[in-house]
Amino acid sequence: MGDSWQLALHSLGFDHLPSVLDGISTEAVPFGELLVGHGGQTYYNDGLLEEEIDFMCRMYYIDLRDGPEVVSWWPRPNTWNASGLNVGFWSACCEDWFQGRLGNLQEEVSCMRHSLTKDANGPMTSTQWKCSLKFQPATNKIMRNISAACYDFMAKASGGEWATIEQ
Repeated sequence: MGDSWQLALHSLGFDHLPSVLDGISTEAVPFGELLVGHGGQTYYNDGLLEEEIDFMCRMYYIDLRDGPEVVSWWPRPNTWNASGLNVGFWSACCEDWFQGRLGNLQEEVSCMRHSLTKDANGPMTSTQWKCSLKFQPATNKIMRNISAACYDFMAKASGGEWATIEQ
């Protein structure tokens, strides 16, 4: 659960949380990712379209002389997942970062880079986001090892390999 999840909860309100936790709806199945388990059993993993992610992260293009520059007010999921804040759950550090960024945006704090947070308050490119969200560099390696161990466990527990089929 990364920043996209938090942005959705913040936008919709926490009163929508129970319906989200009910699981994927039948309306979402055509748009989800099909997972095929041992014995051919199928599961769906819901997800967002790129356009939906772009909208949630408030991504836009700045027309520069050398060509367009892509910036966003919030980090995209791939950047978040590679950041030092991605520890597999929404931690207190994630919430502090989110609330600090949100508060700065709401208060229209200057777009100057803060030396303590290393966070610009304006829209940033993916490279700027990566630099801004480094925090603990070892986090990425730990998360990769945890993901690999979870995948191995699930594959062994299900009696075979999991296959992913994107629709």
